[in-house]
Amino acid sequence: MTEGLIRLLKNTREIEVVRIRVSWRWGAARQLFQRCERLGLRVPALCVNAAVTLDPVPGGAPDLVVSRGGATLFLNAWLARRLGCPNVFVGKLRNMPEKLYRAVILRQDDRIDPPYFPLPLFPTRIDPGVFEQKATSFEWARGRPQGKIVSLFIGGDGSGCRFTDADWTALAEGMAAWHRRHGVRWCVTSSRRTPAAAEERILALVPAEAIHEACWWHRGDRRSCLEAFLAVSEQAFCTVDSMSMLEEVIAGGRPLIALAPAVAEHNTRFDGFLAQRIEAGRMVKLPLASFAQGTGDYPVVNDWRLVPPGAMEEGVRALLEFLGL
Repeated sequence: MTEGLIRLLKNTREIEVVRIRVSWRWGAARQLFQRCERLGLRVPALCVNAAVTLDPVPGGAPDLVVSRGGATLFLNAWLARRLGCPNVFVGKLRNMPEKLYRAVILRQDDRIDPPYFPLPLFPTRIDPGVFEQKATSFEWARGRPQGKIVSLFIGGDGSGCRFTDADWTALAEGMAAWHRRHGVRWCVTSSRRTPAAAEERILALVPAEAIHEACWWHRGDRRSCLEAFLAVSEQAFCTVDSMSMLEEVIAGGRPLIALAPAVAEHNTRFDGFLAQRIEAGRMVKLPLASFAQGTGDYPVVNDWRLVPPGAMEEGVRALLEFLGL
């Protein structure tokens, strides 16, 4: 997600990026340093240098420090203070003092007072501007698809979702029903969390002519296909087990239907994310049992509020203005 923000910054203005690899020699030191910051205690540079390896060691005074992830939470604030520049953290602060960060970007934009800064979407690696290039460079096994093409991105157990054999059967039946009722053909990809048996069930139950292109993880086809598939699709489906995967599809600018297994016990944070994206008109949620019946219209266009082109770049320009850059 940091790379997504950097890409947006590059689209907004000319920048030079220096990437620093962070390695903690002692994991306990990270928690200790964060506790010191929460208590208002400054950690001496000697202690930080003994506990952390930075590659390369930052030199000069940058205009901005950007990072994401628990391993960088303390260092983001420490480096910004030491180097005298503003900083942006992408993600939750995990009880670190808000005053240590000039801007914080969350997946959910329910916190909008400084330092929290809302963007139309969470920054992702997905860039709709290169979709056509990705589609052209992708090696289509059956030729580049034409007509009614729908993407399907399949995950697996995670984020409170537990897929059963019945769920995988419902997914396959839904693919067949949509092909039968609407004449759509699928560009489908599985992932490392998708059981091999689920892939085989789909291949057994879905007519071969309904699948235009597929990247089956357990059959060794691990091509990078998300952007290429979105480029040729009018609509997308995605299982509801990965916040990152859902946000990437939304960022691709296609109407999204999130498919939920019978057991989808998300935590409060995930439920909040889903509720916001549904309320904003970015996606709808559909039980796999309903999908199996071919429920839904094609294409989905009514009341769909996609993120306008350039909206993320406009948001980043506002972020830079907020940071005084």
